[in-house]
Amino acid sequence: MGKKWILVVIGILILASWQAYYLFNGVQAKPAKKEAEAVEIAKKEEDLVSITNVDHFYKNETYYVVEGKNKKGTNKIVWVDKDKKVTSLNAKDGLSEKQILNYVKQNHDAKTIVDSRLGMEDDIPLWEVVYYDTKDRYTYFYGYFESGERYEIYRLKESDQ
Repeated sequence: MGKKWILVVIGILILASWQAYYLFNGVQAKPAKKEAEAVEIAKKEEDLVSITNVDHFYKNETYYVVEGKNKKGTNKIVWVDKDKKVTSLNAKDGLSEKQILNYVKQNHDAKTIVDSRLGMEDDIPLWEVVYYDTKDRYTYFYGYFESGERYEIYRLKESDQ
């Protein structure tokens, strides 16, 4: 009788593992498919011949940000929204990641940078920089792509409880 229960438990574990794997792959497949679709749209719309970076941005809307070079050798940044609308700018027309990080450190008391990425809100290209400030607040800074100046900022403070 003991061997029977061991086999049943092993069978359940195998079934649960298979279902977990299937679920995980299903969840991961959709974003990867959307990202690949955004890359193809960016290549087609902006004649990109090489891709240097692809990132996902979500705030009020979802965007895929594709960075690459076009046939003329110009570095381009292409924002593709969920409706496949494309916004494109030359990379040289805005701040680089290094420049926006320096801007935030110098002007917004950033102590530790957590993340940075390009994004868009209300059809405005933005940089999102997430950091801890000098008061240990977790901060979301949104700055204009072209200048870095503040568009929005959110600060979260951990509860003292």
